[in-house]
Amino acid sequence: MEINSLFFISVVPAIVLYGIAKSGLGGSISLISVPLMTIVMPLQQALAIILPILIFSDIIAVYRFRREFDFSILKIIVPFAAVGIIIGSFTFNNFSEDLLKLIVGVMGFLFAGHYFLFKKEKTVPAKKNFIKGAICSAIAGFSSFCVHAGGTPTSLYLLPLRLKKEVYVGTRIIFFSCVNLIKLPLYIYLSMMNFDTLYQSISLFPLAIIGIFIGYKLLKIIEENLFYNILYALILLSSTKLIIDFI
Repeated sequence: MEINSLFFISVVPAIVLYGIAKSGLGGSISLISVPLMTIVMPLQQALAIILPILIFSDIIAVYRFRREFDFSILKIIVPFAAVGIIIGSFTFNNFSEDLLKLIVGVMGFLFAGHYFLFKKEKTVPAKKNFIKGAICSAIAGFSSFCVHAGGTPTSLYLLPLRLKKEVYVGTRIIFFSCVNLIKLPLYIYLSMMNFDTLYQSISLFPLAIIGIFIGYKLLKIIEENLFYNILYALILLSSTKLIIDFI
């Protein structure tokens, strides 16, 4: 991985954004991280480098939110995410990356657009729905395996529940910690990761720490309604970008 001007405009912001996402402040902003990294490297290399960084960031984030999560949600969404990951591992080489990003983009655009159009109706928390949770988490597992883009499908289920800000973040972090650990042996088995990509991942750990630190600071000062508005806005922007990229 050559360090040049392209490195600083693609890899550096990509990893910092993942760190910010891991703090809980807008997981969907990291949707642009993989495309940024593919400016300077092939997709599989980018995915392999990012995964250990995600797991490293998960360790920090899980410790921070270890007491703030909803287990009743996790016991629904983690198993079905595992199903999606396994499906992704079998179909990864036969599936169009661009099409997957388009599907995620359209889902996110409709979801966030509906929120802003009918915002006054969204102050009442939705009820937990097993079927919706299963479908969204399976899609999240699949898209996370293929392009590390499981944030938007997860948000489709979690955001309408209007959980307390810290509980939302903690539940999301623990969910993706499980997802990334499930992905790891499959990435190794499929020869997507090696010692070279691991070395490159470790060299980028400090950038993830910077992102996490920025995210935590912002999370502390943002009021809860504003927090949710920011998340929906980030989903709308990142989803729009995915659709435009496909077109």
